[in-house]
Amino acid sequence: MHGDIRTMFRRSPLEQYGNVKHDAKAEFASAHAKTLMLFDGGITFIGIALQAIARSDYELKGNMISKSIAVINGLKDCLDLTQGELPSNLHDLYEYMVERLFKANLTSDREAIEEVQSLLKTIRESWAQIPSEVHQVRSSKPRHK
Repeated sequence: MHGDIRTMFRRSPLEQYGNVKHDAKAEFASAHAKTLMLFDGGITFIGIALQAIARSDYELKGNMISKSIAVINGLKDCLDLTQGELPSNLHDLYEYMVERLFKANLTSDREAIEEVQSLLKTIRESWAQIPSEVHQVRSSKPRHK
């Protein structure tokens, strides 16, 4: 066998188990639960970015902000803009958040990053309050204006 057994795996068995558990949870989750997972991921990535700024780890900060932007863009892409004012307002808010994060990434603006994290937390809390009988999603809906 070539090399040390520890270098054969990129992750420890515990980390691999955690990923399998998370992947299974995501695979079988409802659309509503998956959306909550997206919010949680975005909030977590922003938290890590803030910690990275405090440690002057600008590479990690950039990676986490990029992941946060991807999550927000994913949330934005799921909106059904034919359903009235709320999805349109959320779209505009997500656009604002992406712009704030993009600019904040260039300058390590903690205040702007914290603002986006707070907005995500607020929207996530509202999403979590949606009654289960409203969780159904139509699969053949137009998503964009």
